[in-house]
Amino acid sequence: MRGGGGGGRGRGYVDDDLKGRIYDRRLYGKLAYYLKPYLKWVIISFLVLMLVTGAELVTPLIQQTAIDEHIVSDKTVAIFTSEAEHDDFVNRHKVVKYQDYSHDGTYFVVFAPKERNKIDQPILIDLEERGILSKIPVQIVPDNENNREIFSERFRLIESPEDEISTLDGYFLIGGNKLAINLEKLNELGSKEKLTVRSDSSRSLFMLAMIFLLIITIRFISGYFQTVITTVFSQRAMNDLRHDVFAHLQRMPTQYFDKNPVGRLVTRVTNDIRAIDEMLASGVITIVQDVILIIAIVTLMMVLDYKLALVSMAILPVVVWVIVYFRKRTRIIYREVRKYLAQLNATLAEHISGQKIIQLFNQYSQKRDEFADINQTYFLTSMKQLRLFAFFRPVIHVSSQIAAAIIIWYGGGQILQNTITIGLLMAFTQYIRRLFEPINDFSEKINVLQGALAGAERIFDLMDLDPEDYKDELMSEVKLTGEIEFENVWMAYNPGEWVLKDISFKIRPGEKIALVGHTGSGKTTIVNLILGMYPYQKGRILIDGKELDEYALRDIRSNVGIVQQDVFIFSGDIAENIALNNKDLTLEEITQMATYVNADKFIRQLPQQYHEPVMERGATLSTGQRQLIAFARVLAYDPSIFILDEATSNIDTETEILIQDALEKLIQERTSIIIAHRLSTIQHADRIIVLHKGKIVEIGSHFDLLDRKGLYYDLYRLQYT
Repeated sequence: MRGGGGGGRGRGYVDDDLKGRIYDRRLYGKLAYYLKPYLKWVIISFLVLMLVTGAELVTPLIQQTAIDEHIVSDKTVAIFTSEAEHDDFVNRHKVVKYQDYSHDGTYFVVFAPKERNKIDQPILIDLEERGILSKIPVQIVPDNENNREIFSERFRLIESPEDEISTLDGYFLIGGNKLAINLEKLNELGSKEKLTVRSDSSRSLFMLAMIFLLIITIRFISGYFQTVITTVFSQRAMNDLRHDVFAHLQRMPTQYFDKNPVGRLVTRVTNDIRAIDEMLASGVITIVQDVILIIAIVTLMMVLDYKLALVSMAILPVVVWVIVYFRKRTRIIYREVRKYLAQLNATLAEHISGQKIIQLFNQYSQKRDEFADINQTYFLTSMKQLRLFAFFRPVIHVSSQIAAAIIIWYGGGQILQNTITIGLLMAFTQYIRRLFEPINDFSEKINVLQGALAGAERIFDLMDLDPEDYKDELMSEVKLTGEIEFENVWMAYNPGEWVLKDISFKIRPGEKIALVGHTGSGKTTIVNLILGMYPYQKGRILIDGKELDEYALRDIRSNVGIVQQDVFIFSGDIAENIALNNKDLTLEEITQMATYVNADKFIRQLPQQYHEPVMERGATLSTGQRQLIAFARVLAYDPSIFILDEATSNIDTETEILIQDALEKLIQERTSIIIAHRLSTIQHADRIIVLHKGKIVEIGSHFDLLDRKGLYYDLYRLQYT
């Protein structure tokens, strides 16, 4: 148990600042470690998320198809009377999207007006001058009995459309069970007739609407299951992390708890882990989805029309700069927020624990002001975070509106030039909106992400600290005889501030030893060293002839029973506090032990006796009652070494008589060390070790020490004169 004198005891709490790198890949690796057992569910969640992403990408394309192919579906027609000329045109313009028809030796190439831009301008002029390419927009409809009857009543059938290419004042046959009609003529029909004529488009629109509805339904179901799956595996991962953090805290050395307030540690196990849980449930996976969605949308826009895509994304460099700036600023601020939240919780926990003292000494105003100062600091830091968040989101929103305005301006001009279609423009406006949605949500998600990473830093900062070495490999479940020897032991909580100086003594098995001295003389420190609670810097401590380092801590502590002045009582009932999770003890055995140490009498007077619930720290029990329970607790574990640490310094005379009787029973056949300021409790000890300023100044029996008229004699006279 030797070690450095790294302090904290008596020096206040250590600083809670983190001074490492703001972004550390190891942090993500440590988080991934807790997700690894649930990798299957992470993959499933990701695949479902990809299904949702696919739905986001497909719906604008369905809208474009509906508009361009079935709502605004005017076409340009080129009419060839020569098969060779037709084939030559088709072969030279494979980039043009067209439909090919033929009827009675005449060949018809039908394409959307925007496809004209893919044909070289000289060729277009030549085709128009030669009467092959019509400037008149036409509509392609099914060649059926209903359509022919409607058209024949209103319009004339053009027998040779190649001869009327400049007017096309009617309808004509193009083959493939299709008719072509002048768009202006078609618009002369009534709404019912027009709907009948365009029945194919109506059916196609209905099918597209059903597909759209199906995709939305799939998206809804996928989103639901993705949320459930993500929440389940994130909760399980955080359950594991919370368990590991608590288990790690349980094995931390005692000096760690001297340096860190309870509220700060509670914040680690609750608030910080909750922040990571929120990130896993709603942040990390969806951020991956957002990144993929952004890449997919940009790619699709480039494929559909790279010029319009580049123009619409002109604002993106500014957006990227804002995101990078926001990310850097938020991480720094979130570190501060987590730090001050921990301080707030620590102050709150301390003041609640000391509420009785605050009330007794009328410290309401001072403690209220102290809390208000910390609360105000936390408030101001939170406001910095909120101001940054308030700046980011409007900037992204305005950027999306600017991008939409650019699309309308540039895209509208392209429609006027027949370069793009209305459907494509609408698809682009949908895509630009969906492109900025994840960027806009990024402010919220990065808020969650930064909060979680700030919390994760502190959690893994704790997890990286070395726990106390319990030397479990040395476990032997040995039953000690109780011989204890100190050889020239020096110990300091803080470097250079020696609490024990060259301490040497030997306690024989079964011997009753008392430690006395002024406050701060080192009595409790000796006990702490026997229990392996703190490291010592020089000398040796031997138990049953073996150095303390050669034992597992569990073996030492299972052989030592201690009753302290401030007995800690856990929430639960009386029986549970005596047994302390020893499942082998029956209620009858617990009762026998309580009776043996004089605790049964007051327990029987409680409404539920041994099953009487006790509050936190045993608030409903008196000091004497708590100490009697502690005696029963020690007896339940039957230790070889018994330590009474100043347990009789603040109880009434009647209870002290009961405790003295219990003490006489407990110390029988056990090595016993008794610390007490009231010398009447230790007069029958085999030897008394007198300490002063960390040194042993006298050793002897009660009467021997009185005869020497040294420090013990002075202490005795102070108490009895």
